[in-house]
Amino acid sequence: MLPLSKTHHAAFGRELFTIDRDYRLRVNPDFDTESELLERTIINRAGERISVPEASLDPEYLAEHNATLAWV
Repeated sequence: MLPLSKTHHAAFGRELFTIDRDYRLRVNPDFDTESELLERTIINRAGERISVPEASLDPEYLAEHNATLAWV
């Protein structure tokens, strides 16, 4: 389980971004937004390593999720 806000959960569900096995933010290259929030918190942070409580993210789930994304 990954703790996300409602907005970020929706963006994750729409495959606009993900987190790789090194806990770096990966952004779908087709992701374009007029939202300042999403621009600031996702697009501008592409490639950054994020801090996540170890127990809150299942690496196996993440690997399966990312395997379905053609752009990762």
